[in-house]
Amino acid sequence: MAESIYILGDEDRKKFARLIAAAWDDPELRGRYETEPRAVLAQYGIVYPSGVPTPPLPARPEGEFDIAELESAAGSAVASASTTGTAACIGCVLTGSDPTLPQGTT
Repeated sequence: MAESIYILGDEDRKKFARLIAAAWDDPELRGRYETEPRAVLAQYGIVYPSGVPTPPLPARPEGEFDIAELESAAGSAVASASTTGTAACIGCVLTGSDPTLPQGTT
């Protein structure tokens, strides 16, 4: 059976970006997300449907960045999805990878 997917709305993508940034700075939060992701998503105001796998937290990229950059990247996922015809994942947007390109390219 095919796995269900859930695409976050604009505001939820921004909230998820904040969660990612917080988890990159707080290993305890990251560990909690790994064991109880729905509770952590709810803590950040994201209601995620039951029965749908929760998104993984991407690894922290090298270099400096701030929350405004993450929120901007999270908001651009809609544009990416509509222009490529493929739903972009938040982790791909945040880490700079493009799921529509062959592996090893960005």
